[in-house]
Amino acid sequence: MRAFSTVVLLTALLPAAAAPAAAQVTSSGPADAGAGYYFLLGRHLESEQKIDDAIAAHRKAADLAPASAEVRAELAGLYARQDRVREALDTAEAAIRIDPSNREANRILGSVFAALSEQRNAFRPGDDPTQYRPRAIAALEKSRRDAGVDHNLELMLGRLYLQSASYEKAIGSLRRVVDDRPGYPEAAMLMAAAQHGAGRTDDAIGTLEKSLGENPKFFRGHARLAELYDEQRRFNEAADAYGRAQSANPRVDLAALQASALINAGKAAEARDLLQAALTRKTAPDKALLYLLAQAQRRLRDTAAASSTAGKLRAAFPDDPRLLYLEAQILDDTGRKAEAIGAFEELIKRAPDDASLVYQYANLLEKGGRGADAERALRDLLARDPLDANALNSLGYMFAERGERLDEAVDLVQRALKVEPANASFLDSLGWAYFQQGKLDQADPPLTQAAAQLPESSAVQDHLGDLRFRQQRFKDAAAAWERALAGDGDSIDRAKVEQKMRDARARLR
Repeated sequence: MRAFSTVVLLTALLPAAAAPAAAQVTSSGPADAGAGYYFLLGRHLESEQKIDDAIAAHRKAADLAPASAEVRAELAGLYARQDRVREALDTAEAAIRIDPSNREANRILGSVFAALSEQRNAFRPGDDPTQYRPRAIAALEKSRRDAGVDHNLELMLGRLYLQSASYEKAIGSLRRVVDDRPGYPEAAMLMAAAQHGAGRTDDAIGTLEKSLGENPKFFRGHARLAELYDEQRRFNEAADAYGRAQSANPRVDLAALQASALINAGKAAEARDLLQAALTRKTAPDKALLYLLAQAQRRLRDTAAASSTAGKLRAAFPDDPRLLYLEAQILDDTGRKAEAIGAFEELIKRAPDDASLVYQYANLLEKGGRGADAERALRDLLARDPLDANALNSLGYMFAERGERLDEAVDLVQRALKVEPANASFLDSLGWAYFQQGKLDQADPPLTQAAAQLPESSAVQDHLGDLRFRQQRFKDAAAAWERALAGDGDSIDRAKVEQKMRDARARLR
């Protein structure tokens, strides 16, 4: 059975049990003394690879010492090392019936159940497979030593806790391994997974960063770190981490993931160059790369190139659902607002559960002068999911941009931030709503934080510039507007920003 080889792999990580002292196997009787002899003989025979003879010797020892849990634990370990899982399980359970606290028997039992927990079917008649994992955990917890750290035991427990979503317990077990063996990448990966599961993403990032300092060529560590950076909207760092992962394993193509991070970081030109190089290496069209290339070209205001790339995508993949989305965006880019709105309405009909389409649809409606329809679309989303953070933020920012219903705008964005406290776009919305209320002291912290996290966002830098100008910090205002002009160019009027920057510099003079 598949489970057999799994048990061998697990128990092979564990060192053989130390030979127990004579008092643990024998007492004062001649029969017990004989048990000690056969116990040691069995160990010797196993070292000589005379497995059948070793088993026979341990069985003889068990017959001579029927009250010894140690003898049966040793035999259970031998069975496990030989992939004889059923006999290992039965013998370990027999040892535990004699002494429930026997460490070696619990160790073998826990290792076997840990392997069996990976399968859904009962290994023995009458077994409940759902109990394999909790039984493994209970047994392995009893097998811990009073002093010192058993790395393999804590690693196995950490993995089981993680699979059971007992994240804090997993962190406790894996911390013992990571602190003692910082160069062991697998332990760091499990530790980061447990920290992420516990909602401690910053800690997970720190664990991986430290591990990669010890193992700079660990591909999976770089790839996972990039995903966590992406999740936290640290797109510059995500792009760099994907690049390091690609260097660590050139056989895996991470161009699409790295390009996506670059686009989100406002580095559309770098993304375009990366994607074009990746496409030249392909022997056939790649829909993900073509789609991302068109998006990079859109960000660069190269609408003609984006339309050309969209045409290539349509020719090669006419049924790709992203194609309609891309074409709707290009309609918006070229000023064909009514057609773009119609295209998004069609997309929403095709994918009614895709909330991201509604956010952009509402934005188009707002820009098209249909504010009431935009508000209705977002409120419909919130009726379905009151914790939709993006809908809360979109509606709050819409009111802030209009300078209307500003108390409600602040409330909506604060609710969004309860769901995603570190989201820089939401912080920008909150700061902008406070700014529109004239509450400059309250606007300062969120706008400053958002601008630091999104240095390439022209809109965010523009908001910070407005705040600094109002605070009469004209040098800082001019610097912010300079960053806005050098950024992604989204949602700003360049001529107005240039004029504001000139005004700030004139105030300095």
